[in-house]
Amino acid sequence: MPGPVTVAVYSLELARYACARVRFLDPARALRGRLRLVWGAKTDGTNYALDPGAMDAADVVAFQRFFPMRETWPLVERALSSGKPVVYDVDDHFAALPDGHPLAGRMAPTIPYCRELARRASAICVSTPELATVFSDVPGRVEVVPNLIDERLFAAPLRPRDEPSRPVRIVYAGSPTHMADLEMIAPALVRLVERFGRGVELHFFGCAPPDPVLAAATGWIDFFDDYTAYARKLAELAPDIGLAPLCDTPFNRAKSNIKALEYGALGVAGVYSDLPPYQGPGGGPGPFGPLVGPDLGLWEKTIARLVTEGGLRARIATRARGLAVADYGLSRHARAFLDFYAGVARGR
Repeated sequence: MPGPVTVAVYSLELARYACARVRFLDPARALRGRLRLVWGAKTDGTNYALDPGAMDAADVVAFQRFFPMRETWPLVERALSSGKPVVYDVDDHFAALPDGHPLAGRMAPTIPYCRELARRASAICVSTPELATVFSDVPGRVEVVPNLIDERLFAAPLRPRDEPSRPVRIVYAGSPTHMADLEMIAPALVRLVERFGRGVELHFFGCAPPDPVLAAATGWIDFFDDYTAYARKLAELAPDIGLAPLCDTPFNRAKSNIKALEYGALGVAGVYSDLPPYQGPGGGPGPFGPLVGPDLGLWEKTIARLVTEGGLRARIATRARGLAVADYGLSRHARAFLDFYAGVARGR
């Protein structure tokens, strides 16, 4: 198709949020006008104004995440009836949200609308192979376009690594929706703090420490919903070790490896749950760092080894950075988004 591909995007994500950035805005910027976005939902952060006319001159109409709901369905129906190709972009298995998850109550009424859009869309764009299997029964095309990392945001840490007297800095970074995942490994973290004392610094970025011992002995930073500010703060923290635990649930199994990309691009040695987001091909060893199952003793042992073996940390960090930039860097791979939307526009 000659010229740029124009996509009308309807999303309830604010432009500063990670989901809007990673799935639409950052790839479009990297493609330098070849993928043109028309944002069809304007907001002041509280109220939304939907612009049905945004789709009129578009080649493709895209709906993101939990946009489909009773209140927005007339606009979705207009797009489905317009004759234009319609894409549903989804990066989480919302139908499998576990009980107690902060989004479960909010998402429950939207699930039927999300399913209906998935059934009728021209194509579904997902972020992981595991999530693609969730939509294996829909008649339309389902394609995996993985999340990418913006190398401009995640630069080398500011804190020097070659000071033998300084404590090893361990960071957990994640939104408050990951509290259950953090609680899973909290007892292991308590033991590490007790074991190493001032030899380690443990910082929680986004989730408050779930244990009073951790709260008294560690640092906590509130979550930043602005993705640029989040990336800058994570780089400023300059972790030596990054933690990414996930409870073994269908919801978490469908998540992407974005945390490994963030840690990796910063040159951080991460420790990850042994689940599909972080596993290698065929469920193999983690390419970004060691994988750990639910055994708390193994979490403690694995983190402790990285605390005491600086050379091992450095090797893991170097490999992770190279992999994140080479295989998932936005500047090299944004073309995948253009290829997908151009293909949908052509009816392929």
